[in-house]
Amino acid sequence: MIETWKAPHIVKGALTWVPFLNTWRQQHVSTGGSDSPEYCYSVWLRHLVTLSEYGFNVKGSRVGELGPGDSLGVGVSAVLSGAESYVGLDVIPYKTSANLASMCDQLVSLFERRAPMPADDQFPRQRPKMQSYAFPERLVDLTDFSAKAARIRCEISDGIATGARDDRLLNYRAPWSAQHVERGSLDVVLSQGVLQCVDQLDETYRDMFAWLKPGGYASHAVGFAATYLSPRWNGHWAYSDWEWRLVRGKREFLLNREPLSTHLRSARRAGFTVLRVGKEFEEGGLPVHRLAARYRRMDPEDRETRFAMLILQKPAGA
Repeated sequence: MIETWKAPHIVKGALTWVPFLNTWRQQHVSTGGSDSPEYCYSVWLRHLVTLSEYGFNVKGSRVGELGPGDSLGVGVSAVLSGAESYVGLDVIPYKTSANLASMCDQLVSLFERRAPMPADDQFPRQRPKMQSYAFPERLVDLTDFSAKAARIRCEISDGIATGARDDRLLNYRAPWSAQHVERGSLDVVLSQGVLQCVDQLDETYRDMFAWLKPGGYASHAVGFAATYLSPRWNGHWAYSDWEWRLVRGKREFLLNREPLSTHLRSARRAGFTVLRVGKEFEEGGLPVHRLAARYRRMDPEDRETRFAMLILQKPAGA
C-alpha cells in the first residue's frame, strides 16, 4: 500500500504524461531563488570565500556554473568581483524570471557598498554556513569595476551569448554538452543545489574535469534531502523504484537520490583530488525499516548526511 504522504507527489508526476499539462509545466518551470540579487550575491561570495582557503584567486579567472537556473546573477557577481569571463550551463533553457538588467544594477550596488553576505536571517537554508558574513574585501578585485559593470550592461542589452566566446564576459548554454566548453579552459566550476539532480554523475564529473585547467577547482554545494517530496527530510529514500518513476514522470530532472559516497566515487574516478568534504548531518528522519529496500543498505553515515560542501581540484600535472 502506498503511504498517504506519497500520493500527491505520485499523482503530480503522473500528470506530466498528459501532453497539454506537461507543455504548461515546461513553460512555467522555475528553479527558485536565483532571481534574487541578494541570493546570487551570497551564493558567489560563499563559494569564493570557501575556495580561497585552498588557493583560488578570482582575478582574471574563467568561471563556469552548472545550473544557473532563472538568472545569471551568480555569473554577474563573479565577473564584478574580478573574474575574466563566465559561462552558465543548463540542462534546459529556462524562461528567465529575473530582469537581468535590474539584477545587474542591484548587484553593482551591493559590491559598491561592500555589503555583507546575506546570512541565515534572510536565507536560512542556504549553504555553506560561514564563520563570518562580512564582505571579503581582500578576495575581490574591483579594478576597472565601473568599466566592467558598463560592459555587462551592454551585453545584457544586446542579449546574452549562447556559447563561450572570448570576447564576452557572460555566456549561457542550454542544453549543454561536454563540447560546449573548451577543454582546459576554466579555472573553476561551481554549482549550488544542482548535483543532487544530475542523472549521469560519472559523466558530469568527467566533463568538469576536462573543462578545468590543470590546478583548477570545482566547488559544489550538494543537498541530500527530500525537499518538498516528503514531510521527513529523508523520505525520498522511502519511495520504491516504481513509485519514484511515477513521481519523476516526464520531468527533465528530479533528485537522483544518490548519497554522498556516490559523488565522491564519481569525482575520484574522474581524476579529482578531494580537498574538502564539509558534511552536515540530520536526525529525525524516517527510520531505516521504512526506507526502500536498497536504501536500507546504505552506509549509516550516508543515511545521516543532509548536505555536503565539496571542494575538488584537478591535479596540476593532469
